[in-house]
Amino acid sequence: MLPQAGDLREGKMIDQVFTCPRVRARLRESTFGGVLDEYVRQLRARGYVHVTIRTLLGAVEHFGSWLRGRGLTPQAVSRDLVHSFLHRHLPRCRCASPSPTGIRVVRPALNYLLRLLRDPEQSGAPAGARLRSASDLAPDCTAPVAAVLDAYRRHLREAHGLANSTTRARAYFARTFLERTFGRGPLYWDALTPGDVTAFVTGYAKRWRPSSAGTVVTALRSFLRYLQTRGWCDPVLVAAVPHLPRWRLDRVPRVMSEEQLDAFLAAFDRSTAIGRRDYAMALCQADLGLRACEVAALRLDDLDWRSAVLRVPAGKVGRERELPLAARVGRAIADYLRRGRPTARSRHVFVRHRPLCGTPVNTSVIQTAMQRAYARVPGCEDWAGTHALRHTAATRLHRRGARLKEVADLLGHRSLDTTAVYTKVDLPRLATVALPWPEAES
Repeated sequence: MLPQAGDLREGKMIDQVFTCPRVRARLRESTFGGVLDEYVRQLRARGYVHVTIRTLLGAVEHFGSWLRGRGLTPQAVSRDLVHSFLHRHLPRCRCASPSPTGIRVVRPALNYLLRLLRDPEQSGAPAGARLRSASDLAPDCTAPVAAVLDAYRRHLREAHGLANSTTRARAYFARTFLERTFGRGPLYWDALTPGDVTAFVTGYAKRWRPSSAGTVVTALRSFLRYLQTRGWCDPVLVAAVPHLPRWRLDRVPRVMSEEQLDAFLAAFDRSTAIGRRDYAMALCQADLGLRACEVAALRLDDLDWRSAVLRVPAGKVGRERELPLAARVGRAIADYLRRGRPTARSRHVFVRHRPLCGTPVNTSVIQTAMQRAYARVPGCEDWAGTHALRHTAATRLHRRGARLKEVADLLGHRSLDTTAVYTKVDLPRLATVALPWPEAES
């Protein structure tokens, strides 16, 4: 049973956001009324203003009304129920006002709620508010896919050691496949056919580029192999996953010229705290070749100033590595720490400056900052993502005489074949070995 709001250590947080007694009473009597005071306290700690908090509370109240209408309690909440609410209910919602329906508002509101219910010890919420995991759901739960996906995610993390981002992506395609095949009904594994598999992949292959569709193929094959290990899937289904044509090293990566890189770095306004942060994050990628996820994961303890060494946390490749802390990168990070970084309890180097102030940045924050800078560089206006900076760092290092093995060590590649793509854009070196074009005889 959820506790009453007065039992929370802060108490009366809703009263500081709403002045109308009727609104206060309605919220306290709502489905999640027992945890809303703690919910408001966390939002205020992250820098949200009252207007935004009211909107987020409206989204939580809307979700709670939807749950109550289906006869479900807060203890039955799962990420799959949230997914169903966002993508099935909101598009055709006819609920009475106030019921926010904009997914850009509702999704973050429910993500905060999930975190509060999942980790009551860390968030300060009462233990009675703990969210029940998908594996605890009864077989007749309204989200029958939940238990399978929860076990699949655990398998990817524990048996394969995949990064969280990869695990989330594969679980997403697994859920999509199951929902398109079985709908909202129970899962009958014997009903799966090779035609279901090929139709699912073909649908993506018609709309997406080969590299993107290849992600779907890999995810589906991984999921079917997992089902096979559990005895739920016939090996014929695994063999039915199509192989999309794709040639290794066929694409030339985007790389900045020296002039473009100078213009890119000059695009950051280092007179502001956010500009100093974004400039330092850009140098970590353009000079050291770090991935965006590695930049986001950097902690203060990873900086060894005396030895001029940067320890890169274990990320995509599952192992740590040490890099020399280049002077320009070190100066930029030190400048941000001294004159830009807000006071925060987090030990991460780069943190947010706006709502969620003091919490670590994620890859979306980094990508948005880099994309704003791309827009001010001639020839890079339509670029997105951050891998172009990693490619630029590797190509510059190779052009200055570094061996391929040294470039691979910098980037954290396990195979030299992965690093070999960077030699394709080294045009000056290619010109020295190219044979002269034979002159036509007159």
